Amino acid sequence: MFSRWADEFERMHRSLPCLRGSHGACPHLCGLGDGLNPGRLRLEFGAALCKCDCHTGCPLAGDKMAVPVKTWRDLCSCPGAEAARQDLAGAPDFDEYMARFRRDAELRRDADEAVRAQAAGRSREEVRDLYISELRSRGLPIPSDDVLDAKVDAILGDYLPAARLFGQNLADLARFAGSMWRALR
Repeated sequence: MFSRWADEFERMHRSLPCLRGSHGACPHLCGLGDGLNPGRLRLEFGAALCKCDCHTGCPLAGDKMAVPVKTWRDLCSCPGAEAARQDLAGAPDFDEYMARFRRDAELRRDADEAVRAQAAGRSREEVRDLYISELRSRGLPIPSDDVLDAKVDAILGDYLPAARLFGQNLADLARFAGSMWRALR
């Protein structure tokens, strides 16, 4: 039963050119994002691959439903791929985005530790200026005044403003979700 469902899913997972019979124009790409691979029972992110038989000669052909966008850009040899590569030249790759996110988080932690090590005996304004200079030296954006003030207070050992800001953001998110729920009903 499961195998039949997976086979039907793959038959339906086709690009628009393949559905129209223009196999020579198919970029081996159905879209960008994520999806369930029923054959492997897992989520896969990136470039969703067309499962049409016309892609059997491509190095990416196989049982994967999606590959990282960078992998598709580098390896796909299908005839329509070059035009799609030009169309998607600036599209972010999920793996690249996550690597950048992790790098920035590590840089923020380093800035926090550097300021925390130098904060003893300094005024709040001096710590604030020191934190801003540490962020700038690492090429990180300066947060809004509310977030910056809460961060400086946390560095100085007062976590209440950061908790208060978190609670306000959580309440704003709940109000937004409620308004979306009401709008969709």
